[in-house]
Amino acid sequence: MRRRLLIGGVVLLAALLGSMAALRSTRPSPGGLATTGVLHVNINCSDFERSRLFYERLGFVVLMEVTPDGEGNVAAAVGFSPRYEVRGALMANANGFVIDLLEWKEPHDPAPPYERLNHIGLARLAFTTTDLDADVAKLKAAGAAFLSERPGAVPDPLGGTTRFISFRDPDGTVLELVEMGTAMSLIQRASSAVSRPPD
Repeated sequence: MRRRLLIGGVVLLAALLGSMAALRSTRPSPGGLATTGVLHVNINCSDFERSRLFYERLGFVVLMEVTPDGEGNVAAAVGFSPRYEVRGALMANANGFVIDLLEWKEPHDPAPPYERLNHIGLARLAFTTTDLDADVAKLKAAGAAFLSERPGAVPDPLGGTTRFISFRDPDGTVLELVEMGTAMSLIQRASSAVSRPPD
């Protein structure tokens, strides 16, 4: 069993290193976009103040409030014409990950988010944690609704275990906490290395 785990770990590590090398040297393909990263993830809410407090509990701080209205090309760029009105802010966590938290005033749509995670499109936003149990206890004490009673646990080929659990924000948007095992930690480090500009 230990031999199989060791072999699996070596194969995974070799694959990660190979992928990192390939991605760092990759240039956009002809006709490909010149994207350089992810700017933010937009999360809509029904009550900005309530959701701001919730995401602050998750470690986010307000960077800046967003312009409350848009018209003309600005409104058209997000699919609304001739104008829109929002209340919101760009918020970032300690790793620099940014969410665009918006309460749409006009046009307003009170429909709840998707019911299940197999819905087409963006499904959930996952946050890493170093203490899953403590964070779950804090969120439960704050009234967060969880999709399960206990975290799931997935063993990896390096002998570690990744633990995770999903919960909902005040409007029902599904979020996830992940305490990463050895393999997932390596994958995250590889991803960070790929995103840094080459020396």
